[in-house]
Amino acid sequence: MYLISAYFDEHVTKGLQRLIDNIAKKTGNTYMIENNVPPHLTISSFETRKPDNLKEEFMKLNKIGAGEINIFSIGQFLPYVMYATPVLDEYLMHLSNEVYDIFSVREDVTINRCYKPYNWFPHITLGKKLEKEQMIMAMRVLQTHFVPIKGKIVMVGLSQTNPHKDIIQFNI
Repeated sequence: MYLISAYFDEHVTKGLQRLIDNIAKKTGNTYMIENNVPPHLTISSFETRKPDNLKEEFMKLNKIGAGEINIFSIGQFLPYVMYATPVLDEYLMHLSNEVYDIFSVREDVTINRCYKPYNWFPHITLGKKLEKEQMIMAMRVLQTHFVPIKGKIVMVGLSQTNPHKDIIQFNI
């Protein structure tokens, strides 16, 4: 599987990483840290049979500029993920649509249904593979430490999953 993700300015990254670290410390679940998963917002998730020219397609995104992000809420995907979520504004919707338009025309690409236009729920994973009791502890951490964060998306990247491997990134 491949991901196209947005990365944040230093202020946002540090704030989100603090939450990831606090969840890991309180729950004992270090999945995010052990797997070197940086704070990011996945814009698209897809499978392909021909990964050889993904970089060329990805580079078409260089026309997208940096944009503001407002992270105002936390939530959970049951049974085992905690996340922060940004406001789905015009900038994020445009970013999602651009990525979809570039990759959906390829016959060898199958985009995950949760990353298609008007079906995408933007979220930033803070804890993953949490057991039931860890979910409760993680929510307590977020109730104590989460504050709304405003900043910028400054970079996009293409990566492969399982294990996570960055393929290419560039500043926007």
